[in-house]
Amino acid sequence: MAQGSFWEQMRGFPTQQLTLLCLIRLGEPMVFTSIFSYIFFMIRDFGIAKTTAEIATYAGYLSATFAIFQFLFCLQYAHASTKFGRKPVLLFGVIGTAVSTLVFGFSRNFTMAMVARSMMGALNGNISVLRVAIGEVATQKKHQNIAFSALAVMWGVGSIIGPLIGSSRLFTRPKTQMAAGNESGYDAFVESYPYAMSNIVLAGYLLFSFILAFLFLEETAPEFNKRRDYGLEIGDFLLKKMGYKVQSRHGYREVDEAEREVFVREDQIYEAVEEEEEEEEVESELLSRRFGDAARRRYSSEPLGLGPVISSDSRSIVSANARSSFTKEILTTPVVQTVLSNFLFCFHTVLYSEFFPVLLASPLASEKIHFPFTLVGGFGWETDDIGHLLSSTGIVGTIAVVVLFPILDHHLKTSTILILSFLLMPVVYASIPYIMFTGQWSTFWLYFASLTNTILASVGFPVSMILIHRASPEKHRALINGASISLNSLARGISPILFGYFMTWCNEKELGGVPWLVLGLLASVCLLQSFAMKDYDEEEQ
Repeated sequence: MAQGSFWEQMRGFPTQQLTLLCLIRLGEPMVFTSIFSYIFFMIRDFGIAKTTAEIATYAGYLSATFAIFQFLFCLQYAHASTKFGRKPVLLFGVIGTAVSTLVFGFSRNFTMAMVARSMMGALNGNISVLRVAIGEVATQKKHQNIAFSALAVMWGVGSIIGPLIGSSRLFTRPKTQMAAGNESGYDAFVESYPYAMSNIVLAGYLLFSFILAFLFLEETAPEFNKRRDYGLEIGDFLLKKMGYKVQSRHGYREVDEAEREVFVREDQIYEAVEEEEEEEEVESELLSRRFGDAARRRYSSEPLGLGPVISSDSRSIVSANARSSFTKEILTTPVVQTVLSNFLFCFHTVLYSEFFPVLLASPLASEKIHFPFTLVGGFGWETDDIGHLLSSTGIVGTIAVVVLFPILDHHLKTSTILILSFLLMPVVYASIPYIMFTGQWSTFWLYFASLTNTILASVGFPVSMILIHRASPEKHRALINGASISLNSLARGISPILFGYFMTWCNEKELGGVPWLVLGLLASVCLLQSFAMKDYDEEEQ
């Protein structure tokens, strides 16, 4: 739990670095949530679905192709960030997302949209790298809850802005909403590419965040932060021209004579210490070898002077022991528990995020629904209605992270907060389709259900990230975060396809409530697993 006042916790907080990382993070939820407002209408306009019920299946395809390619490449991005540094990988992910967003916006058919979503999954592995970078920036434990909750805040803010952009008639106009009469050049462009402008706006933001990160974001990986960074040099040059005082960066930046003398002395001291350590290591290694030879001569049946004889079986045993040690070092009980919890959490929340807008946009068929099991269609909402709901619930979710999470964190254990955030989700999922029977109150109850789920998810995600970070050994955090995201992506690649087919089949059989009962069951499994979770303090490693 957090200790001391808020201002005491903020002392020494790396504000600039965290702000730039949050700007990078903000782009992903903006892109991810913007399509929810119009995905039903986009698939309908492609003309690939023979019936309205089949649209859920094709929506599942679009979601799955993104997740599958993210699964294939996510772990490689984690390895790349360890080999080349966090900043280059983050910049590549931002620009890759911008390009694939433009391709998606200009898609004229379903195949092109699938290619764009595949590119988006393949070119952006930022989420796992961002988690590691946040941990490297917030080195003090008192800063970690604030830093990781900031990622959740950015998701909430992106969930507000994204649907507003995607649902705005200024940018997005499905075929039923085309302007009539005299059209301007802009209207003609939007009519030809109904979903392009919203994605152009999003790509513009991504380019803006790329420029800021290139100029001002410092490398967070300790082994690379002394490397020369031309982007930072350009950024410092621009700041100087604008009259700001720029701190010298030792290692690759010009410094004054007094500073250079201090740095030279420091370097000489460090080099001397390193040389002494190397000499000690050599001496220790020689002593170890001599002791080993003496021990073998004393206790083995080797002929004197022949040296050690290691059989192929012995090598296999040594190799197996090394692999076993490596596996035990990474796959500890806390790591397995936290990764599994995050996997189950992402599993059902992604299905909700993908298919709830489809349910809202599906045509209303009030004459075919009969309580309790006969359900078909949806609520018949338009893009504006869906966008307003998603944006307003995103605002509440953001407020929950900023206001509610610090209060809970101050009074409760981290694992207890996780259980509370999972507690009502099964009920929310299972109740959503039955809101159809509430008549004129349906809009109120849909907002209530969406608000409740958004608040719970907004509190749960930072808690889940914090638990994974604290459970992971420091030198394996990039690998564990990459593996966690990769595992989530694999599930998200398979589950939307299966759930889309299942949702379509249930609608054809007029059993539209069953998929949401199944989703509630999945959330119940996640809740039960959370009771096995314990707090894990990284300082105990």
